[in-house]
Amino acid sequence: MEATPSTAPSTRSRPESRRRCLPRRHVSSPRGRADLLDEVVDFAKLIGYGVGDWQETPLRDWSRLDSRGKWVHRRCGLSVPRQAGKSHDAIIWAAFLVLEMGYSVLWTDHNYSTTCEMLARFRKIFGKRVGDPDAHRAINRRVSDAKSKTAQESYEFANGGVLCFSTRTDSASLGYSFDVIIYDEAQLLTKSQAQTLNPTTTHAPHKNSQLVYVGTPTRAGCAADRFKELREEAWGDEPGDDMCWLEYGVDEVGDPLDESRWYLANPSLAEGLVEVEDVRTGVMGMKGDDLAIAQEYLGYWLPPSAQTESPLIGEDLWRSTLIPPEAVPARFSKLAYGVKFSSDGGSVALAVAASDGTAAHIELPFCEPTARGTKWLVNWLAVRANQACSVVVDGKSGAGSLCDRLQELGTPKGYVIRPTTDQAITAANLIFEAAGDGGITHIECPALDLSAATATRREIGKGGGWGFGGDNSTPIEAAGLALLGLATSKRNPKRKARVT
Repeated sequence: MEATPSTAPSTRSRPESRRRCLPRRHVSSPRGRADLLDEVVDFAKLIGYGVGDWQETPLRDWSRLDSRGKWVHRRCGLSVPRQAGKSHDAIIWAAFLVLEMGYSVLWTDHNYSTTCEMLARFRKIFGKRVGDPDAHRAINRRVSDAKSKTAQESYEFANGGVLCFSTRTDSASLGYSFDVIIYDEAQLLTKSQAQTLNPTTTHAPHKNSQLVYVGTPTRAGCAADRFKELREEAWGDEPGDDMCWLEYGVDEVGDPLDESRWYLANPSLAEGLVEVEDVRTGVMGMKGDDLAIAQEYLGYWLPPSAQTESPLIGEDLWRSTLIPPEAVPARFSKLAYGVKFSSDGGSVALAVAASDGTAAHIELPFCEPTARGTKWLVNWLAVRANQACSVVVDGKSGAGSLCDRLQELGTPKGYVIRPTTDQAITAANLIFEAAGDGGITHIECPALDLSAATATRREIGKGGGWGFGGDNSTPIEAAGLALLGLATSKRNPKRKARVT
């Protein structure tokens, strides 16, 4: 294997501060010097995608061929900071594979909202449907079918190529065998999800399978370990000769607000492919959390000793409470909602807890970015005020205004609850204990499942109380709030209710 700092990007007419952005680690096999880089770059121009100097490296690695015409690198990792265009190369590669090579490709994200975002980017390339008048004609005429049904989005092409989109679950049911799987946001990929999806390449149509992982550093305590383990192999003494790894970032947290360091960590910023104002906006939105900024915007990976914090519930315990949709009771005697705004104010989760007198049943109808506003959430909760005993709303950003708007709409007295610190602690304990003693059930839901599998402990208040923390804690916190409402609210809407 070759493990090198790589060659510096071209420095023509760039400021001196932009000349030193070298990868921290570049691992590739010395086998098979032939590659398809020139063809891929030409294709990228056809679909309107530019390829920066640094972006040629992963495309060269991914497209390298051995003497049999097979991929040299079957396992490919790319770790870059946010605002570096981590999905850019992956989009080019996926489109090239399906349009030029007739391959079948699965694009997978951890959250359905992210899947929809990526689907929108591919629709700008292929069009929304066959014969789309707004699409690039030369490309769209090669589309033979385009499915847009929720959770079944896919494209089929005249040359036999297939591109499918899937949110990662533990039991994904997919109708194709795939040549290539692209794991977007790979830092959130769990063992069980990989075990479900990787076997779909066993009978790859072209007998030339490949797994591509693109992401940012894995956060502390996160149980999603596939990306982290691939990196550990790349940094080891003997990386497998079937893998490649390219990583940009810093080796210490340092001062994450020092903008000169941004150019050393983010190759797209160094090459002028992104604007520093965009990076600055993201960094300032996380000001006060130096570690989070360093991981997200400087590509800082925690040392192994700092990644050992265990999740509170964990994947195995949470899976033990899973039931199939057909096992959910048709009606419940009591219903409550829980709403949690994330600590950075960027997302909001809505959970439902329902009881039929035995175990409580949990579902997560929504986990959405707050960028779309909260009017939809206010309306959703207001029209259901006569179904549920309460809605418990928590979060420093957004919770107050949501409660005020619900009260302005005349929702019943006692319906809207703002929990105290002690009640927030109780909410976390309720769902933690219920998961351990079989007191809850849930159906498969990627966002909630990931949250329960990875959320860790964080201290709340001054008396040793705790709640959930970590990158993906918001959905499981919403579920705990819904359980709190179910257990403590005395309000009775005096009618049976459905989970809707």
